[in-house]
Amino acid sequence: AEVIDNTTSRGRTLRFLFDGSYEEFRSKLIELGETPLPKYIKRDVEPEDEERYQTIYAKNEGSVAAPTAGLHFDEPLLSNLNSYGVNHAFVTLHVRAGTFQPVKVEDIKDHQMHSEYFEVCQETVDKIVTTKANGGRIVAVGTTAVRTLESIALQGILSSTKGDTDIFIYPGFEFRLV
Repeated sequence: AEVIDNTTSRGRTLRFLFDGSYEEFRSKLIELGETPLPKYIKRDVEPEDEERYQTIYAKNEGSVAAPTAGLHFDEPLLSNLNSYGVNHAFVTLHVRAGTFQPVKVEDIKDHQMHSEYFEVCQETVDKIVTTKANGGRIVAVGTTAVRTLESIALQGILSSTKGDTDIFIYPGFEFRLV
């Protein structure tokens, strides 16, 4: 790999020079890499962590880490919520390395929030619209999910979309959807 950017604020950006297929490249990354653990886990990575630190509903590769708020959900819990009439819908989140950056400014309004990639499908939008129309509440699991939903709400008209969110939610933020 070639380092093409190296800063304290953004970390390193690498350009991989590889002649093989994506599958060969992915296989090599898996061989050489290890599961990123949350910073509060103070131990070495174990083989079980690859599955342990992944949400049950993950479908797409792309995050540098699992969205940790979702780690607490399992099939029995989702089933139990359904039995109480609690619907659920999914968004695709790609947590980036910047999610671990601490706030280092005196005034919270001066903090530059990192961006994270998201995708919201039409089925999820339809469930949100129906729930709101019926007087229901939208509860997002995790900060990236909240940022995603609030980002699409800022667009005015809810529709399936994908992109980056860099909104920063702090006291005084006016929630539009969640």
